[in-house]
Amino acid sequence: MHRLLVITSMAAVLLAAGCANAAPPRVQESPSPAFTPVTVSDCNGVESVIKAPPQRAVALTPAVLELLLWLGLGDRVAALGMAPRPGSLPRQFSAQVAAMPSLSGTYTAGSGYKPVPREELLSIRPDLVLGGFSSNFDAPGAMSQKELAAGGIPSYLALSTACESALTGPQTGFELVWRDLENLGKIFGVPDRAQRVITGMKQKIAPAETKSGRLKEADRPTVFPFEYDEGTATPYAPGNQQVINAVIGKAGGRNLFADQNKAYTKVGWEEVVARDPQVILIIIYDKGSPAANDARFAEAEKYLLDSPALFGVRAVAERRFARLIYEAASAGGVRNADAVVDLAAQLSPAG
Repeated sequence: MHRLLVITSMAAVLLAAGCANAAPPRVQESPSPAFTPVTVSDCNGVESVIKAPPQRAVALTPAVLELLLWLGLGDRVAALGMAPRPGSLPRQFSAQVAAMPSLSGTYTAGSGYKPVPREELLSIRPDLVLGGFSSNFDAPGAMSQKELAAGGIPSYLALSTACESALTGPQTGFELVWRDLENLGKIFGVPDRAQRVITGMKQKIAPAETKSGRLKEADRPTVFPFEYDEGTATPYAPGNQQVINAVIGKAGGRNLFADQNKAYTKVGWEEVVARDPQVILIIIYDKGSPAANDARFAEAEKYLLDSPALFGVRAVAERRFARLIYEAASAGGVRNADAVVDLAAQLSPAG
């Protein structure tokens, strides 16, 4: 459950070739520097020695796949654990992802991830296996990181997806995303690409970050992140160890449950009413099209407006609803920067 334009190496080669043709006589280019083996530590503290850039990686979850795609590494992915459901990845990657074989069917929200059987995984001849959740390696039937290492296959469990051990306090920024990008840049021999993606994120959120930094705490509206698709009877309340806490803070708000030192806790609507949020941030899974998303957001707003228990809540009475998709707001990744910009505009008086 709980669950940018990157310049590709091919583009760099073409650019270099174009410049060489424009300045005869042609000077022979120096070969690319040899890859220096690196040791990378992941969420579980597993240290993998990477002796050569992987060419046949298996991405077990969409979140780690998306990181690779932003780094221009889609051509290095030999297979997926489960095919992403429609809308779960940025649309510009759709065609590329559609061509990737899936080892365990298609993921559907709420169903959980099916472990990839050992034989299926080994049949791909992977030279790196990437996971986003510990269950990717620990679930019954899955191939563990220890087994992979014994077979000479390095693995990496992401820090930014659901890594409790990487958290030393509340998530107030996107450092875990940046660490994942840096680690993947080292693993695949593209550290410069990783830095460009990180710099792009920092530049994107800088204006909102500067503006929110000037706000007094009392001027920050309290925001309840309501993950509508996770159910309405007993809502999940994201605490300060969920990435949405950082998104809200950078956008100029205060997470209603920032006092909860955990990623999620289930709460009754009575507790939400008692805390009286000024804004309810509706979060849905991307449905694959703007029209479908708008319909789902409208459905969620209707639920909130029609609920007798919520009539006295300021956010409902004043119809102060914000909207974000789960994949950008509640899953650690490059699109967290877009979520900050989007939410900041919605929280501002002119938004």
